[in-house]
Amino acid sequence: MDLRLAPALRELNRLLAAASLDLNTQLRFALLGGLAVSTWGVMRATQDIDFLADSDPSPLQNLALRDNLANFIERQNCRADWRVGDYDDPIPLLLKIELPAALSNVGADILWAHKRWQREALQRAIDVDVDGTKIPVLHPEDLILMKLDAGGPQDFLDVQQLLSVAPPQLSVGRLKETAARLRLGRVLGKCLREVSGKA
Repeated sequence: MDLRLAPALRELNRLLAAASLDLNTQLRFALLGGLAVSTWGVMRATQDIDFLADSDPSPLQNLALRDNLANFIERQNCRADWRVGDYDDPIPLLLKIELPAALSNVGADILWAHKRWQREALQRAIDVDVDGTKIPVLHPEDLILMKLDAGGPQDFLDVQQLLSVAPPQLSVGRLKETAARLRLGRVLGKCLREVSGKA
């Protein structure tokens, strides 16, 4: 993981935990994206910080929670902006946060979980020590499923590299079963064939 982003990660972790307390709403979150990929052993340059998050109630339906969360973040000298996708958008709700200048205005995208398996993935997140702070990171299998579901070229490349590195937490058999249940089995199979062809 790029430790140059460690101060920003620590602040985002603090910010989301503090928002939970202030709003009396448990926010569950875990790192995904390029930083999560690099956490599991893949060399990956990125300047982006991405989280998957969920809460009960969810801001997907609760507009008051959206406003309250944005107001709390802005009171911490950060910028907050909700982006709402179309009905069929793969990312129906995204919270963009920009940290203050003292943290180089680093930005973060927080994708709100909208499928049951995404919410379950947050429960399996693994705490990883980042420069003295425990940061929840998606389990490598759940990270691969998120990438397969997103379906972009970089996502597929990340999946292939994660499969090649094969972190010890990764069970390919269990991943195949879950991918098949989520109708992602065919695309996972293609990635596995690409990896075996390069071996």
